[in-house]
Amino acid sequence: MKSVMPATLRSAGAIVCGSEHSKRDIVKAYGLPPDKIRVIPYGVDHNKFTPNVALDREWARSVGIHKDYVLHVGVFSERKNIPLLLRAIARLRSVGKFNQYQLVLAGVEASGIIGPQEIHQTIRDFDLHDVVVITGHVANDKLPGLYHQARLLAMPSRYEGFGFPVLESMATGTPVVASNTSSLPEIAGNAAILFPTEDEQALASAMDDVLTNRTLAEELRSKGLARAHEYTWQRAANETVAVYRSIVAE
Repeated sequence: MKSVMPATLRSAGAIVCGSEHSKRDIVKAYGLPPDKIRVIPYGVDHNKFTPNVALDREWARSVGIHKDYVLHVGVFSERKNIPLLLRAIARLRSVGKFNQYQLVLAGVEASGIIGPQEIHQTIRDFDLHDVVVITGHVANDKLPGLYHQARLLAMPSRYEGFGFPVLESMATGTPVVASNTSSLPEIAGNAAILFPTEDEQALASAMDDVLTNRTLAEELRSKGLARAHEYTWQRAANETVAVYRSIVAE
């Protein structure tokens, strides 16, 4: 990133990235002119991630899901801020809430990534073993149903260049609660509840609001579906082709 990338970026005819936030990061990190960077939002497969998809119940039981649940999707890395989510769940339980739900952590513990140890320690510290379901890798055909059946997606990340779980969740009609940092507000728009990244109480309150207020949950569902339909791979492809054509014409 420090030795090869600067020269590569300087020699490129154009640079494509998925969000305005990533563009700002690239400009800041490498001192490039902003007009060299084209923002083309990524898409979602609307044939796969739909509000009509069903959860594979047999698979769900096999990994330990047996209640309504809050979902987190992502690798167990430090930047995903999963311990904050666990502490927010513990906070709700301490006041007699969340007892009828599980927290499903869908993601892998990749070797060399900092994060899994703190996650497991937080589960132990707050005695959350009976609440947390760790699925490991989720096969592609199981993921849409896992999103759809969730009561909400919680994404407390400290940094995301795009944030596919937010988009995929909205496309299946599931409400989203996400941190208000990096690209997440840009992708979610007004279709999610956003909270300050390290505010445990705000996250707990936002989740409780969605879980207990059906009107709010339905409003987020409706806004999320509309927002997700703005993101298509056809649009991304067309705009990427346009970038190539503009370079050839120069």
